[in-house]
Amino acid sequence: MTPSILEIMNFIGIISFTISGTSKGVSKGLDLFGTIVLGIVTSYAGGVTADILLGILPPTILRQWQFLLLSISVSSLTFFYYRYLDRRFLREVLKVSDAIGLSAFAVYGASLAYSYDLNIIAVALISSIVASGGGALRDVLVNDVPLILTKEIYATAAMTGGIVYYIVAFFTDVDLATLTSIITVMTIRGIAIKYNLSLPSIKV
Repeated sequence: MTPSILEIMNFIGIISFTISGTSKGVSKGLDLFGTIVLGIVTSYAGGVTADILLGILPPTILRQWQFLLLSISVSSLTFFYYRYLDRRFLREVLKVSDAIGLSAFAVYGASLAYSYDLNIIAVALISSIVASGGGALRDVLVNDVPLILTKEIYATAAMTGGIVYYIVAFFTDVDLATLTSIITVMTIRGIAIKYNLSLPSIKV
């Protein structure tokens, strides 16, 4: 059976977020176990939270062990080869993969919420939780203020993707909604990265 666009994007999202979490763990001096945990948390914490909110028990991660094994493998490879990677190149790769992962998880969350006949606000919130919840918990675990609370257009992009998904799916079909939402999130995130955009804040 040919995988859908959403399944492919989810696969890419797991890999990219695992690399992101593991890389942060290495930069913080964590050991192998700690970096693997951080990689898994970054990839799955948002999805687990969404599953619990929607009453999906046990959470999907506990029923799809293949994806959990994928994260452990990717995290281990990242840990052992991190020192051999060019830091500048790695930063660029992470930016691109992070944007792809964000869009993949945002659309996955929106699709999941929409399938439960939730309203547009709930779809946007679940989309944001799935896409950015893992990164927020990752930052908390390494004693950093979550990135989504301090700067950069991140959770906002995911919420926008959720809104776009709901509107397009409501008036057309979920396949077009998936594609449109992916493009929307990647475009917003890409522009934010390129021009270093962020939401306004008050400096005191």
